[in-house]
Amino acid sequence: MKKCKALGLAFLLFSFTVLVIHLGITKLDFTGPSFDAWVNDDKLLYSRAITENLTATSIPVFGSSEFRHGRSTPYHPAKVLSGQPFRLMLIGAGYYQSLYHATALAAMGDELPQKQAVFILSPQWFRGKGVSSQVYTSRFSEYNYIQMLQNPHLSEDTKNYILERTDKLLKADPAMAKRVKSYQRVYLTKNATFLEKLSCKLYLAFLEDKLMVSLSLKALAGGVSSQEYPQGAPEPDWKTLSEKAAVDGAKANTTNPFGMDNGFYNLYKNNYIKSKKGSAAKADYLSSQEYGDMICFLKVCRDLQIRPLLVSLPFNGPWYDYMGLSSDKRQEYYEKIQAVARDYGAELLDLSSYEYTPYFFEDNTHIAREGWVKLNEGLYQFASQALAE
Repeated sequence: MKKCKALGLAFLLFSFTVLVIHLGITKLDFTGPSFDAWVNDDKLLYSRAITENLTATSIPVFGSSEFRHGRSTPYHPAKVLSGQPFRLMLIGAGYYQSLYHATALAAMGDELPQKQAVFILSPQWFRGKGVSSQVYTSRFSEYNYIQMLQNPHLSEDTKNYILERTDKLLKADPAMAKRVKSYQRVYLTKNATFLEKLSCKLYLAFLEDKLMVSLSLKALAGGVSSQEYPQGAPEPDWKTLSEKAAVDGAKANTTNPFGMDNGFYNLYKNNYIKSKKGSAAKADYLSSQEYGDMICFLKVCRDLQIRPLLVSLPFNGPWYDYMGLSSDKRQEYYEKIQAVARDYGAELLDLSSYEYTPYFFEDNTHIAREGWVKLNEGLYQFASQALAE
């Protein structure tokens, strides 16, 4: 009897909390460039926050930790492409990889006005077995997953792949894995009990309101707000930007042969760099499950009639030479990405020829000045073409 009373009280308190938060919530409105470029977990875990702030010219750009790099420089897309007729919604941060992005895109459903999407691939994702259970669990969004389950335009094949991979990767968090199984019964197979349906409905309402409150507070603290988007900027002068990147890069990289900025090299130069010599000689970049996850993203695009642009970032040539990953092995990786793009009808911005380009990187993996110039130019061409059609 005491257990029943305790459970009943807990249920009432939970329901009351959901109601109070829900009544205090207003619509998220951050339509402006600061939200587009904002890198924040609450934004990434809550697809509705993204779709509610898309405009008729918005194109989502899915990526990873590169979005945090170069933000204070004049080469970041938030600065170089500001004021263009299109808008780029940046979606990603460190350790957000293909399966997360496939699920997030599926969660957005038919709410992408341009029916275009950019997917920036990091070579590091494809080493070994792919995303680990611990990493995927730490970036998993229950809200996005539930929205994906309810997307009627997603094929059974695509949905089953996401389900099977998610079930496998969530083993690092048994409690979350159990909730996910319940979501599948409630929203997909429709064989859930009445109690499961009620529990999921209440939990989803609580989860959504919690995300809205957390995102709103963090956006306020981070200076993110709704603001008028600048208009009328001409196409950037790519040649001038590239020349400036070379000048700035020459000042930043004077101490090492790896194409790293001095600050990063000084941070790495002792035990870290010594320990990495020859460490990738036997590394496998061709058989990772990450390829299946990347293909899943492209299948989501196909199911939802979204035109994808894959961006193939290069390895840092001097660094990976030092690590022992041969040029031939790197070329095999690039060719595999090219083959997947052909097989699934994706456009490809292939930057693999820039492995040794000076000032393309700021550290051993992340692009910097010249890297951003080349990427921004490709994004500009893709987005401009999309608007012209």
